[in-house]
Amino acid sequence: MATGHPRARLPAAQTGPAPAGALAGRVAAMLRIGRDALRAQANRFRSAEDGIAAIEFALILPTLLLIMFLAIQVVAYIDATRKVELVAHSISQMISQSVPPNNTTVARVNATDLHFSYDATLVLFPYVMKDAKRRGRTWSQNISINYASIQFTARNAACQSNPDTSSDLSTCFDANVVWTTTGTAQPGGDNYRPCDTLQVPAADDAAPNRTSLPRSSYGPGSLVVIDVAFDFKPTFGSGLVPAVRIARSAYVQPRYASLVNFDTTNNDGIATRCTGF
Repeated sequence: MATGHPRARLPAAQTGPAPAGALAGRVAAMLRIGRDALRAQANRFRSAEDGIAAIEFALILPTLLLIMFLAIQVVAYIDATRKVELVAHSISQMISQSVPPNNTTVARVNATDLHFSYDATLVLFPYVMKDAKRRGRTWSQNISINYASIQFTARNAACQSNPDTSSDLSTCFDANVVWTTTGTAQPGGDNYRPCDTLQVPAADDAAPNRTSLPRSSYGPGSLVVIDVAFDFKPTFGSGLVPAVRIARSAYVQPRYASLVNFDTTNNDGIATRCTGF
């Protein structure tokens, strides 16, 4: 048997660790795959979260709008209340500061004086004009402003000479209407104080009424009374919410006179002087 050269032995396969560069590449690839998977999951989660937030906002939005509109109307109502009080007190100050002629104690106002103070409402409460336009009426038909002069008459001599004015004197004096504005607008019914009818005493914290006076206002002398009433109707939901009446009255003693009477000269019907005065 022939014998040749022995076959060369092949080198054994390497089973040691892989080179460092290849291992780093595989690790980097795995990290990229994991990062991309996490990013995809995060994007899907974010999309789902945005959808939930949109649904929640759509559900909450009507409630938020309702609260906002209600808050606006509450603020408007409070402001209207303050302006009605301002109108009553300002006009009462104008009329009560009337000065009597020399050597007399009775002051007089005429129709011009009443119209001038009445028109001051547009400066004190400008919202009334805007609201009147919204309701399709004139501003003077949108608010009720009534004037009256009240004179207290003692029922007997003991009441007349009673020096104590700190107690309740409503049982000692009658309250007579001297003159009243029957010619101003009366939205919602008559609001002027009627002639020939004694005013009756009421609690100091009672709501204003055309036939009563606060019990603490009774005593010797007289009063100028201004009654203002305004029907506040909200702009939002006005077809569903009824108007709310805001009524305020001011009771002021004449500053320079014992009584403020009404001069009927050139009267255009804005006021009426009651019988006996």
